Amino acid sequence: MRKFLSNLARAVAEVSLPLWIRRKPSLEGVKLSGDERGVVVSLTSFPARIRKVWITLESLFRQTRRPDRIVLTLTEDEFPGGINDLPESLAPYLARGVEVVFLPYNLKCHNKYCHSLAAFPDAVVITVDDDCYYRSDTIERLLALHRKYPGAVCCNIAAVIDPSHFHEYSFWKKSSEESGPSNLNVALGFAGVLYPSGLPLDRILDRETAARLVPTADDLWLKAVEMASGIGVACGGFFPKPLTIKSSQVVSLRSKNKGPENRNDLQWSALDEYFGLSKIIS
Repeated sequence: MRKFLSNLARAVAEVSLPLWIRRKPSLEGVKLSGDERGVVVSLTSFPARIRKVWITLESLFRQTRRPDRIVLTLTEDEFPGGINDLPESLAPYLARGVEVVFLPYNLKCHNKYCHSLAAFPDAVVITVDDDCYYRSDTIERLLALHRKYPGAVCCNIAAVIDPSHFHEYSFWKKSSEESGPSNLNVALGFAGVLYPSGLPLDRILDRETAARLVPTADDLWLKAVEMASGIGVACGGFFPKPLTIKSSQVVSLRSKNKGPENRNDLQWSALDEYFGLSKIIS
């Protein structure tokens, strides 16, 4: 009954999300600091979702620890008109300091991190998804975890690799307790992931290999590079899933990757063959 009531409350909240946000006090006067060595939040989007991205951006401005920069990474092929192709709903956020970058290439889900990690090597980069409304403490929690484990990738929610089912993603359970840096933790991007400075960017930003091996699984690509580079993933304590922007779910990689095609399993196996991940775990 408790689970039923929780799911019911979540469903109601997700349906009423756009109306609820508009009724909340406006933050129009709030602007970002622009500090290149501070906290940079990075996300990507595409035409099917761009009209609802303002909801995600609004949640980022309402954080208890507001980011210094927010970078929305789009692509030239999907938005050939540049800024002119963006909906009017984004205009207030651009005026408050949100930056829009149009990439000359398109790596789909990998667009979320590739530009910002390269452009801000001295910053803390936090990636988020464009189909979620984030709790006000999302960034604060990640920074607290980062202070405890400064060299680790930090996440709010992780999938924990089951060594006995190494190639079967469906067997990996979600973490609900705080965990220090581990090879078994896989940072799940939809809940927010913090990447510290000093990462092996030459490996992470190997766009050709990422696109070839894991075209639809940026979380798995980043995990594989972290494992191969000796970087652990730390996870915070229990963190409720962010509210999903329902009208954005017409296209969802999460559902496709875990669907009947087993894309996650296939892509993780390809990464294992390339990096020798199962040997690292053993």
